[in-house]
Amino acid sequence: MCTVVTLGAQQLFGRTMDFPPRTPWHLTYVPPEYTWRAAEMADDICNRHAILGGMRVVDDHYLVGDGLNDAGLACAELFFPVAATYPDAVRPGTLGLTPQDFIMWVLGRHGSVAEVAAELNRVTVIDARWYDQQRYPFHWLLMDRTGTYIIEPLGDHLQVRANPLAVFTNTPALDDQLERLARFLHLPETATVATLTKAIGTTEQAAPRGGNSVQRFIQAALWRWRHPQATSDELLGFLKSVTVPQVPEHAHNYTHYRMIMDLNAQRYDFHDLHSGQLVSQRLPDLMRQFPHSPYRFE
Repeated sequence: MCTVVTLGAQQLFGRTMDFPPRTPWHLTYVPPEYTWRAAEMADDICNRHAILGGMRVVDDHYLVGDGLNDAGLACAELFFPVAATYPDAVRPGTLGLTPQDFIMWVLGRHGSVAEVAAELNRVTVIDARWYDQQRYPFHWLLMDRTGTYIIEPLGDHLQVRANPLAVFTNTPALDDQLERLARFLHLPETATVATLTKAIGTTEQAAPRGGNSVQRFIQAALWRWRHPQATSDELLGFLKSVTVPQVPEHAHNYTHYRMIMDLNAQRYDFHDLHSGQLVSQRLPDLMRQFPHSPYRFE
C-alpha cells in the first residue's frame, strides 16, 4: 500500500514503503560499473551510474525499491497485483529481466527518462521468481528534470507515459485512478488533467478517509495540488498522514520506511520506522568514499 508524491519545481520525490519484505529494507549505495545478473537470466549487466536507494539484499543480490542515480534520474516500484501482465518468455534479441530487477536496470543503465524510453523495446520483463523465490508484480514511477512518468505492464510491451498529476499508488492502473478521481470531484470521467487540478484547487471537498490505494491516490492528489510549493518537511508531513502503522490488523502490510529524495542535492533521507532513525546521505559523497564497493547503512 505504497504512496508516492513528486514535486517537480523543487525536484523532490517522496514515498512510503509498505511492501512486506523477506529481508529488511536499508539505505544502500551501489557504485558505477557494478555488475549484476537478473534472476533466472544468463546475461551479466554492468551499470553505468551509481545508485542510492532503499534496497534489500538476498545472497548478495540487491532489490531496489526506489532510488536516484548520479545523473538525476529517480525511480520507484509499487505493488501492482491483478492488473499486471507480463510475457511468458523473453523475446528473441532482447535482455530478459524480472519485475524485481527492472528498476536496477533503469537506474543503473540510464541517465534520463528519455534514455529509458528509447531502450524499452530492447528488454523483456517476464513473470519470474526473484532470488528469494518470490514473484512480485510491479509498476514504476520515474522522475527527472523533465517531469514525472510511469511504466505499467499492461500489455506485451512496456511504454513510458507522462504522469502529470505526479502522484502514484498501487493497483488500479493510472487511467482508472484518474477516472475515480474525476468522479470524486463530480467531473466527467474524461476530464483533462488541467480540469482535475483546477477542481482540486477550488473544491472544498475533504479528502476521503481510508487507506486503500484509490483513497490514498485521491488523498495524495488533493494534497499535491493544494501544496505545489511544499518543502521537504511538508512533504514528509503528508507521508506521515498516509503511513500504515504496524498493528495486529496490519501485521505484514505496514510502512517500513518513509523517504524523501532531493534530486538537485542528490540526497536521500531514509526514515526507518523500525529503528526510528533517520539516515541521510548524498550520492556524490558516497561515490568518493566508496568508488568500487556497495555499502549498506544498517
